[in-house]
Amino acid sequence: MADDATATLVARAMPYDPYARLSEIGHGVGIVFTPDLSVPGNCRFYDSLGFACFEGAEWNRVLDDIRLHNIFHPENRVRTLIVETHGTNGNGLKLQRGHTPNDDRSYISVGALQERLEPDGVRYIIISACNSGRLLRPAIYRTLDPNPGDKLFLPPTCGIVSASADFDASRSRVTVITPGASHIETSLAANVKELAPVTRKLIADSAKARKLRPPQQFAVSDMLMEMLLRDPRLTLTTSGYVDDLSKDIAPVDASEQLYKSFIAYLNGIAAREMPAFKVAAAKPAKKRSATIR
Repeated sequence: MADDATATLVARAMPYDPYARLSEIGHGVGIVFTPDLSVPGNCRFYDSLGFACFEGAEWNRVLDDIRLHNIFHPENRVRTLIVETHGTNGNGLKLQRGHTPNDDRSYISVGALQERLEPDGVRYIIISACNSGRLLRPAIYRTLDPNPGDKLFLPPTCGIVSASADFDASRSRVTVITPGASHIETSLAANVKELAPVTRKLIADSAKARKLRPPQQFAVSDMLMEMLLRDPRLTLTTSGYVDDLSKDIAPVDASEQLYKSFIAYLNGIAAREMPAFKVAAAKPAKKRSATIR
């Protein structure tokens, strides 16, 4: 890892199990996707890897789903939640189905996430969103500004979720983790066919065991790949906030190289799990464009 602090945070929030099967690498970790940064069947892909995946445009419904998951799946309770959403230039965590004013859309403050998730057993929230450091500003930590004057803050057709007036973040047992420096996060859309045959088989078997149709596509962020790979470029923090809006973004080639390492990581776990599986060439990965949050 880039530094000891980051290594410690990742080790606590996403412990590494060298003996984990492919269907277990996401054990204890939940992921929330905003629909417009997702792809069809995206949650089936992550569920097949052992994550608990949630997708929707209404924060209240997503939070209810997390609570129900932890009640009915005690063997895989969400202890760490990764938030793959929009940061709205640091004015609120946004879920939405599209970019027109009338599309389903909701916002939540970081404090509200802590307050709502703590009783459900969540202990770490990892924010993968653009300009995440600005979401921690004291002025909006608990209560979002409904009129921030930002063009990305579209009408909250499904509401705004803020923390209670008496919520005290310093007394919360939920640790909020953000990138070490605010920047623009990117995601890639990929096809399962780019994985090795043994990897595809294990994912399909895991999906069927969960009574799911095998996934065909998935979306993955640079930050999630960096955490799973323990990439040395990753820096994380649990303190401080940022006022300035950042336009920094990783080069497309860097995201592509990270993606290739991620594919090799999944294929390596699968090959170790089923070493006798007949080896065949995977479909070559196509160069793709990154999705900006």
